[in-house]
This record gives sequence, C-alpha cells and structure tokens, in this order.
Amino acid sequence: MRHLYFTMGRLKSWTAAWIRLGFWIILIVGIPELGQALDVSVTPATVNIVPGLNNTAQLRYNGVDLLDPNFTSTSAQGRFITEDGRVLGRVNRGLTMPIVNSRGSVVELLTIPAGVIAEALKLKQSRIGYQRDFLDINNEVESVLVTLPVVPSSAGAFNLVRMTLEFNQPMETAATRPSSGGRITVPRFTKGLRAFATLTYNGGGTLRGQWKVDGQILGIVTRQLNRGLREVTIPSPLNPSFPTYGTGLHKVEFEILDPVPGFDEPIIYYFVTEAYTGAPLGSLKLVEPLERAYVLFSSKQFPRFSWRAAGEGALYRFRLYRLDSAATFDSRAPLAFAYQKPELSAVTKAAHYDLTAFDRDDILLGSPYCWQVQAFKDDVMVGASIFRLVHFTGPAVSSEKIRLDPLNSRGASPQ
Repeated sequence: MRHLYFTMGRLKSWTAAWIRLGFWIILIVGIPELGQALDVSVTPATVNIVPGLNNTAQLRYNGVDLLDPNFTSTSAQGRFITEDGRVLGRVNRGLTMPIVNSRGSVVELLTIPAGVIAEALKLKQSRIGYQRDFLDINNEVESVLVTLPVVPSSAGAFNLVRMTLEFNQPMETAATRPSSGGRITVPRFTKGLRAFATLTYNGGGTLRGQWKVDGQILGIVTRQLNRGLREVTIPSPLNPSFPTYGTGLHKVEFEILDPVPGFDEPIIYYFVTEAYTGAPLGSLKLVEPLERAYVLFSSKQFPRFSWRAAGEGALYRFRLYRLDSAATFDSRAPLAFAYQKPELSAVTKAAHYDLTAFDRDDILLGSPYCWQVQAFKDDVMVGASIFRLVHFTGPAVSSEKIRLDPLNSRGASPQ
C-alpha cells in the first residue's frame, strides 16, 4: 500500500511539472488562435495614386500559417472598394501562394484604372481600398487591404505612365530631339545613329534600364527622376553606338528593370543597307526582251537578252533574278537584289547573252523574273541598266512544279 502511494505521488509530481511547463509556454508564446490560422500581410500597405491616368503598383503578399505548414493558398480576385464598402471595380486575376514550412509569398503587378479613380472622386472619396481574400487550408477567408490615397501628380508614387522610342535619323542640324519614326533605313557604316526613350512618369525615384540591340545589352542606365518634371528623355550611348557594319534588320529596345512598368516596352527597327556606289541606273540601255515580255524557252528556241554596247573593251555582267511577286517589282531599286542570289549570272564581252539548255532546268516557267546588265572597263563600272521584268513560257508549263517549288526555298547571299 505504501508502495502504491509512493508511485501515485511520483505521477502527480510529474503531472504538475508538465502543467507548469505548459503554463510558461502559453505565457511566452501566447494562446494559439483556433479556426483560422493563416495570416496574410501586404507590402507596401499604402500606395499613393494620381487621377487622370492608370497607376501601377507592385504588391507582395506574405503568408504565415504555423498550424498548417504546407499547403497552397489562393485568391480568386481583387476588388477596389470605397471606405464605406462600395465596389468600384474588380481585378479578375487569381493569385496562388504556396505555403512551405509555414511561410509563403506572391507578387502582384496591380494596375489601378483611371476610371476607378474618377468614379471614387465622383463619389467624393479621396481614398480607395484594394482588397484580396486568401483561403487557408480549411477554406477560411483571410482578407488583406491596400490603402490607395488619391493625391496630386507631384506627390504620387513613383511609376511609369508611358514610353516612346525614336531614332535621331534623319539628322537635323538645329534639333536635338528625335525626328524619325520607329523604322528607318541607313547606309552601311553610318556614324552617330542613336535612339531616344521618352518616359512620362509620376512621383520620383530611381530608374534602372538597359539599351539592347538584337537582344544584346548595349548600355546600362541608372537615372534619378525628380518629382514634378513628369517627363525625361534618355539617349542611347554613343560609345558603343548602334552597329551599322552588318547589313540587315536590327531591333532596338530600352528595357526597364525598375520600376516595373505597367505597359509593354516599344521596339523600333533600323535596316542597314549597302550603299550604292555604282554607275547610275539607266546609263546602259536594254534592247530585248521588252519590259514585261513573255519569252518562249524550249529545247528548240533559246531566249536572247541584248543591250546597247558601252564602247570598245567593255565587259558585261548579266544577271537574272527570280521574283516573289511582279506586283512589288521596282525597276529602279539597285539595292532590292543586293542580298539575293541570282538564278543566273554570267560575264560576256558581247552585247548580248543567250540562255542555254543547261539554264533551262533552273528556270521555272510561268514565274516572274527580272534581268539587269552592268558594264565594266578596267574593273570600274561604267554603265548599269535598270531592272526589266520578263516571263518565260514553254510547251509544258507545269503547275505541279510551280506548287512544289516554293519561292522562298532559295537562300539569299551577298553578291
């Protein structure tokens, strides 16, 4: 009996110790909330907005759930509300916040429409709320609210409203602002080609961005934008400048890194072309075939192309090009075929050139072609004809061949 009493006494002492330990834990940690365990906060909790335009804000939601450490919390939509609860608009875009080891976060790039701000001001409300409801593991709702005070433009949060990109070509001696549109053509090795990004913004802060050409970073920009100015123009770097040594189309963009813009950055293009330095087009006269002629090409009849002689000792280069379409053909565009491989190219001393049986396999009957002749003396071009349109016909024009031999199947290469 005494042994039993001793055992019970020892159990009571252990129980009392655990109770005392639990009591101190509650005092230090606090009593855990029953039911809803998810707690969500947002940063920033207040964002100043200005009337008359769309405002943007980057919001970060942070979730903590100590009772259920691993699950996924969702928010189906956000809504703009007045202080008395009236709904001004909704954002029908869901957010997903994974909770891992009791913590999680998700970022939202919010656009506050100008119409929502105007409606609030019409209701004499100078403060808007943006509310989202996140669900915990038991589908209980945890609401979080961002306060949006309507302030004058100079006091608004730093955000970008719009951006335009323009080139400085063609150059104007009396102007420093851009004068061109978003697509230009410049000769090879052009010097001083630059672009300008004109940004309209609210508030003030640090802008970070980078100039890129064909996806490659050309220069980094860090600029402090002062409040009250509303607009800034940022030029592309002079060194290194836009590359113009390679012919072809090039893409230019000013990528904004911070703050995150609420719009897609525009893209502009420039095309570098080989400068034409040859003889004037039309200084060498073509004779036959005539413009837009239909020429018979068969095993018994081979077409002759002729032109007027450029004098004694002249050497002629004859070239025949295949066209995608006769509708876009320009007889006085010397650079239109600068990077297209001709179907046929030949050099002759005679003032004519006859196609041969070997050429017949390379000619697609029924398709449009153009031809041109250049005259040389002592390796110097002394004459150049315009380009002339021609069609080839024959006893067996195969529509099957035309369909199976696409026009863009031949590669282009510099000549």
